[in-house]
Amino acid sequence: MLNVKKTLRTKYNHIKNMTISEQLITNSVVSLNELFPNFTNQFIKPFEKVVNPDIHNGMYLDFELSDREHKNKVNPILRLARPEDAEEIIGIYKELYNCTYPYKEMEDLTEVRKMIQDPSIQWIIYQDPSFNIAGCITYVLDFNNKRGYIRGFMLKKKYQGIIDITKAMIGSMLGMIFKYRNRIYNWYVENRTVHAKSQYSMWVCGIAPIGFYPNKDSFLGKVESDLMQILYDERSLRQYRSRKIPTIIPAVEDCYLYSHRRYNLGAYKKRSPKITLDYKKIKILHSKLKTSIQKDDFGYETIKFSFENIKSYFQFLYTPTVSNFEKTIYKVTSLEELFVFVQEFLKWKKELRVRYCEVFISAYHCEHQQIFYDAGLTPRGYVPSWKYNNKDSVFEDFILFNWYKGQISEKIHLIQEGWDLLDVFKFENTVLKTNEKSLSSNSFSKKILERKRRIRCVIISPKVLKSFLMIGLLLYLTMIGASILVAQLLRDFSLIAYTISSLGSIQITPFPLLFDGACMIGGCTTIVFNILWFNQISSYFIYSKKISTILKIGFLNGIIGSAGFILIGIFSLDRAGPRGIIHGIFAVLAFAGFIISIFISSHCLFLYSLHTPKFIGVIGLFGPLFVFLLNCIIITPIMEWLLLFSILLALIPQFFLVKYLI
Repeated sequence: MLNVKKTLRTKYNHIKNMTISEQLITNSVVSLNELFPNFTNQFIKPFEKVVNPDIHNGMYLDFELSDREHKNKVNPILRLARPEDAEEIIGIYKELYNCTYPYKEMEDLTEVRKMIQDPSIQWIIYQDPSFNIAGCITYVLDFNNKRGYIRGFMLKKKYQGIIDITKAMIGSMLGMIFKYRNRIYNWYVENRTVHAKSQYSMWVCGIAPIGFYPNKDSFLGKVESDLMQILYDERSLRQYRSRKIPTIIPAVEDCYLYSHRRYNLGAYKKRSPKITLDYKKIKILHSKLKTSIQKDDFGYETIKFSFENIKSYFQFLYTPTVSNFEKTIYKVTSLEELFVFVQEFLKWKKELRVRYCEVFISAYHCEHQQIFYDAGLTPRGYVPSWKYNNKDSVFEDFILFNWYKGQISEKIHLIQEGWDLLDVFKFENTVLKTNEKSLSSNSFSKKILERKRRIRCVIISPKVLKSFLMIGLLLYLTMIGASILVAQLLRDFSLIAYTISSLGSIQITPFPLLFDGACMIGGCTTIVFNILWFNQISSYFIYSKKISTILKIGFLNGIIGSAGFILIGIFSLDRAGPRGIIHGIFAVLAFAGFIISIFISSHCLFLYSLHTPKFIGVIGLFGPLFVFLLNCIIITPIMEWLLLFSILLALIPQFFLVKYLI
């Protein structure tokens, strides 16, 4: 080895304090057709007599890959990182991401040095033939689950297109697989989709697409999706995989079949579980719910839900710099506990306005899958042998469920196998393939479709809906107040002497259209309110047929009340029909519809904890109904006004709740 050092020192004059192992065979040829394996043993085989995989002494990649286009790139020299490399590694991140890399630990000198010295993290350095650092890659090793996470595969800008990144990836994987061949049984990566080069280099090594993370990341100010790729040690699927038969919901089946075609996973069961929950137990669990937040020096927040005196928990990582939830783990003893946790998870998703969240769910608990699916998360990858069960000494299958907000970038780039995976998920965004596959429609049609899509997104966006509700409410209150004020100033109007409908008569006020317009605006606003409000409440009771039916009745009455309100404005006293019968019918429908609707929704707010103040439920439950009963006994104009005010007193707080919950 000293002779090798002496020779290299003479040749390059750049290798102080470094040793490089002799390669077994130089100028060897490996056919590209021998690669793209399914398992690690198949990947290693073509290189057994070509490359010494022991990376501790450094690694030359003195071989050729035949049957490929780009053959004249520079072979990198690989070695493990040393603490003194930390500053240059940070420089690579800062150069490539213009000092905007969202995971700030990679720009901290002390932290990077710690990671280099951490035995559960392996940092490989790529060097040019003069032993200058050209790039790096990181392997984060999870020994409990026997899997390795690949991240930070990058080259300095001046070496891009010069250093052979495919060989760099091959050498890195050979070194890691050799070193941890009996400790790590699968290797995975979350690959960027802004370009496909990294995806291809890993696909050559057999790291195949298996899952998709839409809009998970944000780099250089732009939202990006990631492609999950994985490489298995065959033993993790054939020898150590759990013998339990996966039980999946129908929505997962396509993901399962995609993975089955590649790995021959065997039998599975498909079920549509009927979820039945005890809502009294849910109410008790809500009262015991606790939340803890731990923040670290780099902005990460670990959020954990738990119950008093119960060991169950639900934990996830919130990364504000990329606005996502990930690394979700949970332990529950009942479906009620999981339901409460998931609802709280959704609440935090809205409060923190995250763009993406994910959960890996056991393939053997279809009820858990159904609860997350009903909560709005979608299966986007079936990952066999994902977690290692230390108790039973087996690997267990999990399913990637995730949710995302917004449109997928049109500039997405994938290898063909990535597109094949996305076809399984049946994405509606046909614009995804604009850069890879031609669409049959012409450019003019594309512009029209894109314009329609943007208009639709604007109309149904939370910001627009919130603004519509608040503007509608303010307009109604302003116009009804103005109509009362005008009538009092110009016609001596009094709440004690005149009914509400009197404001729609030219004989009582010179501007009856103020009242008519207020009724129509109020009716239109409350239609949107009822749709959003009851949709939100119903999401808590999707597993109770009885409560769901009652809520549908409440929603229907709310719509009837809103429609009646609009028709009061159209058929005011000046257009009331014979003896005012038409106006009277719509007035009864409006009052009755609102009272019943408010009573039903407030009943749910009062009896069950729905992340809302209880007093709002109390007001809606007793206020309008009590005043209505008084109005039936004491039939005077002032009682009619009190009934209107009680309805407004119950509705306005719920308006703000809808604004908060959207």
